[in-house]
Amino acid sequence: MTEAARAARAPSEPAPRVAFLDVARALAMIGVVMMNVTVVVFAAERAGELAPSTLTSVVDTGASLLMSGKARAMLMVLLGVGAVLAWRGAVGRGQRPMAVMVRRYVALGLLFGVPHLLVFDGDILTHYAITAVVLAPLMPVLVSGSRHRPVIAAAALFALAPGFELLMPTGGAWILVSLVPQTLAFFCVGVWLARTPAFGGAPSRLPVRLVWTGLVGQAVGMALMFASDLLFPIELDAAGVPVHLGADGTPVTHPASDALVSLGGSLSGLGGALFYLGLVWWLVGRGRAASRVLGVLAPLGRMTLTVYLGSTAVFLLTMSPFQGEITVLAQYGVATAYFVLMAVGARLWMGRFRLGPLEWVWRSLTYLRPMPMRR
Repeated sequence: MTEAARAARAPSEPAPRVAFLDVARALAMIGVVMMNVTVVVFAAERAGELAPSTLTSVVDTGASLLMSGKARAMLMVLLGVGAVLAWRGAVGRGQRPMAVMVRRYVALGLLFGVPHLLVFDGDILTHYAITAVVLAPLMPVLVSGSRHRPVIAAAALFALAPGFELLMPTGGAWILVSLVPQTLAFFCVGVWLARTPAFGGAPSRLPVRLVWTGLVGQAVGMALMFASDLLFPIELDAAGVPVHLGADGTPVTHPASDALVSLGGSLSGLGGALFYLGLVWWLVGRGRAASRVLGVLAPLGRMTLTVYLGSTAVFLLTMSPFQGEITVLAQYGVATAYFVLMAVGARLWMGRFRLGPLEWVWRSLTYLRPMPMRR
């Protein structure tokens, strides 16, 4: 088939949606942005200008327990799912799936990730794009043969990740590379999930199993992090100050402790991701009141790129003038108001258009032709 014929067969509209995925994607993005809002601009409490109140501590701790690490992990697993759906779609249209996937994530990294990284060093798009390009040549193996292949690959990558992180230089742009094995492992879990019969609509108790597996994963992850402190405590002097400090002023830790923390963090994040994914899948599948309530978030989940980049722009514009003065509670308030407005806006937008504004740009670049926009 010629390139012209392939282009002609590019999708004129998005593929059929999997209901619970849109909801889960929206929840993951809400969690990521809620964690970002307190680091885009320093709050008064974090700048040492104001002592945290009891309410601030409760809200901040609660948000961290619910979302920190878990939301990003869920987003990574969902990106793995999305990679499989896009791969199958390209195969079904007679296109070269690897070329489509590479174009998709090179465009994501260069057009959206790098510019975003220049204004916010907590950007995740650039790293995800790099990892997805690494994933592309592995896809023919992961999407064929035994359904256990992605799980085996994920386990091997999770085991490899701590050593890889220890061997890589620290600081700066190196973090984009040092975390590739860990992120790739999360992607592989998503590939496995997309290949399960339950994902194709077959009756299954998999959502419930994901909930319980997620709880166990979080418990094991926390146990490993606790073991790192117990087995390799930081040496303190009589005044309680760490004896050994690195060049950046942080305490020097044992490499085995770093490995346990890394592995524990991965398992805890994966456990949280599986727990939330299973819970959303189960609730949406029940088709009751909870499903209808969660369904309100589905339009938001169809334009997460727009929501993510828009949040940084809004936070910088509204909070930068109050650097070191705005409180943590005010930051969470701004983020909450942003998501309420975006949820309403997304519902209105998706009622008239097939894609979010930035999603349209991204998809058009992926398929090298403008995608139809209006419904």
